[in-house]
Amino acid sequence: MRCEICGNKATTICPRCYRYVCERCVDPITTYCIDCSSFKRAQEEDYIRIVESLRKKIEFIEKSMERCFDCPLLKDEIMRSMRILKDLEIAAKSEGFESLHDRILSIKDKVQNIGINYLVKFKMKSLENK
Repeated sequence: MRCEICGNKATTICPRCYRYVCERCVDPITTYCIDCSSFKRAQEEDYIRIVESLRKKIEFIEKSMERCFDCPLLKDEIMRSMRILKDLEIAAKSEGFESLHDRILSIKDKVQNIGINYLVKFKMKSLENK
């Protein structure tokens, strides 16, 4: 068989796209062909951008929690951030995105603590209003 990228003698099959590829056209880190590997790197970079955007959003929420506590969007944004991080953590583990996983772990506790603090304050406020 011939490499479906460069035409040299194929030595393996890409586990993502199942094309025959030679040693030169395989990324030794991902074991994907160079085309799939570049896609995977771009995907991880996109996920990292999402995490960094969440980091900024969480920093804003943390600074303005008291002032914005009664805003109905605050709770939704906190819960949304927690869900997105959970989904990205699952993707990072399944795809082997170590850098992404490290970034998620660096803010996961903060997001969870903000969520817990919000829910405690919300419950305390509702008990005070009774």
